[in-house]
Amino acid sequence: MSICVISQPRFFPGLHYLHRMMVANLFVILDNVQFNPRHEENRARVKGPNGPQWLTVPVRQASREQLIRDTRVDPTQHWQRKLTGTIRALYARAPYFSEYGGEVVEIIGRPLETLVAVDLASWEPALRLLGVNCKFVLASELPVAGSGSQLLLEICQHLGATTYLSGAFGHDYLNIEEFNKCGISVCFHEYTYPSYPQRFGEFVPFLSYLDILFNVGLDRNMVAAGGQIAPALPADVRS
Repeated sequence: MSICVISQPRFFPGLHYLHRMMVANLFVILDNVQFNPRHEENRARVKGPNGPQWLTVPVRQASREQLIRDTRVDPTQHWQRKLTGTIRALYARAPYFSEYGGEVVEIIGRPLETLVAVDLASWEPALRLLGVNCKFVLASELPVAGSGSQLLLEICQHLGATTYLSGAFGHDYLNIEEFNKCGISVCFHEYTYPSYPQRFGEFVPFLSYLDILFNVGLDRNMVAAGGQIAPALPADVRS
């Protein structure tokens, strides 16, 4: 069985995103779709004294139709210095910052020009600590041309996947019947965040993995425990 996950890239993503990497054989970076500044392609959610806040990578956006693969960071805004300063202010006193903070600061400080390159670099500590060994593929390098559910199906077919692992919201847009006709099963991924000690008050889930990394370290078993995978049911198939 070859499990394929397809998703837009994320900047220092959350545990649910990392868990999908852990269970996938193929992880396709969906960079040939429209960039959305309200998603997490260029921002990561962390926790401060006033609650959740964003670490944002400023980008140059020429048009609303701009694709993720064509999105470049804006070096004129000195974002690297700002982000590393914020991270130090929030986490310098966290138990594991001395162990991992230097690596994170080094990654942010790299002179990378594209948003995709920045996002992929932000995954490095997590991939190493979690032992992720799936194959990563850029969708923009594949000979596919569909959109929506059809694009995802074409990617799975081209890569020879036998199972497509969707996020929980795939119920809303996937044409599961078409996947099944092509011999590809569909499963849905859900994630329950494990609780762990955090700075600044009560526990807040759905943060960047930086939060758990600096507070308690990143443990494969802890991350895996929150994941649930369920096959698509007959009720999920469109009539």
